[in-house]
Amino acid sequence: MRKELSKLDYFTLKVFIGLVEFKNGSVVAQKLNTTQPKVSRALSNMREVIHDDLFIRRQYGVEPNLMADKLYPIVKSIVQGYEQMAEITSYSPDSNRLVIAAQEHWAGFLVESITEICQSLDRDISVIIQPWSDNVQELLAQGKIDYAITVNSKQSEAVKSVKVGDVRYFFVTAKKNHPFFKQELTLKSLLEHKLVFINYAKVGLVEHWLESYAKEQCLDIKVSCKTTSLAMALNHVAKTDDICWTASILSYLYFNSRSDIDYIDVTDFYEELRFKNGTVERYSYYLQYHQSRDNDFSTALSKLLQKKLELAQELYE
Repeated sequence: MRKELSKLDYFTLKVFIGLVEFKNGSVVAQKLNTTQPKVSRALSNMREVIHDDLFIRRQYGVEPNLMADKLYPIVKSIVQGYEQMAEITSYSPDSNRLVIAAQEHWAGFLVESITEICQSLDRDISVIIQPWSDNVQELLAQGKIDYAITVNSKQSEAVKSVKVGDVRYFFVTAKKNHPFFKQELTLKSLLEHKLVFINYAKVGLVEHWLESYAKEQCLDIKVSCKTTSLAMALNHVAKTDDICWTASILSYLYFNSRSDIDYIDVTDFYEELRFKNGTVERYSYYLQYHQSRDNDFSTALSKLLQKKLELAQELYE
C-alpha cells in the first residue's frame, strides 16, 4: 500500500465526495461548515497523493474526471464506514434535521409521514419547512433542501425522483351558495366567471392548461389571479364571486373542512374536455431528494407517501 494514502484523512475524503456530488467548492464549504480555502487545500492534498487533477474547472464549478468517477464509490464506502462508527459511538439526535419544500396542502402530509418514519426507525429528526419557490430544483441539486414534493418533475443527475402517485381528482371551489353551483357545468358557464388558478409546482409565466385550451378554442377567459398558495386562493374566493379550479385529493382534504367554501368534483368534465382530442400529459407527484440521501430512510418515506396518498384517494372514492 502506498504510504501517501495515509494523508487522506476523513475531512479530505468528505471534501472529495462533496465536490463530486455538488460540483461547487463554496457549496461544499457550506455543507461541511468550513471555509473555501480549507476545501481548496484538501483538494490540493488529494491531488498530490493521487497524482491526478481529479476535477476539471467549469464556469460555475468543477466536473469530476474519469479518475474521480472511479474513486468516488470507493471513497463513499470508506466515509460511510466512518459515519457508521460515529453513529454507533456518539449518536446525537439533536444534530439531525431535514429541510423540506412543499406547497402548503402537501407540507403537513409530508411532515406527518416523516414523523411516522422517524418513530419506526427510532430516530429523532427536526423538520424545517421552506415555502415553495421557483429555485427548488436548484436547491435540491445543491443539497440545500433535503426533500421536496414536485409535479411532473424534471430529471437531474444529482436529484433522485420517486413517483408517489397520480393527480386523480379535480375540483371547482367557490364561496358558500355561489350561483355557479346551481348551473349546469359547461365550459360556457365556467368561463362566465373570473377564475383563480393554483400554480402546482409550476413557476413564472407558465400557463394553466385551461388558459391554453381557451386560447386554442378562441374563447374569452378571465383570470383573477394565480398563486401557489391554496389558502390564499380559498380566502380570495370566499370573499368574492370568483371561482377556483384546483386539483388533488390533498387539496380536497384542505378545503373540505372550511364552512365558507363549497365545491364540486369536475374530474369527469376535465377528462372529457382535455382528452377528447387525444392523449396529453397527465400529472403525477414525485418525492425528490439529493442523491446523497438515497438510503433506507428515503426509501421508507417514498413507500409511506405512496401508501397514504392511495388510501386518501380510496377513502374519497
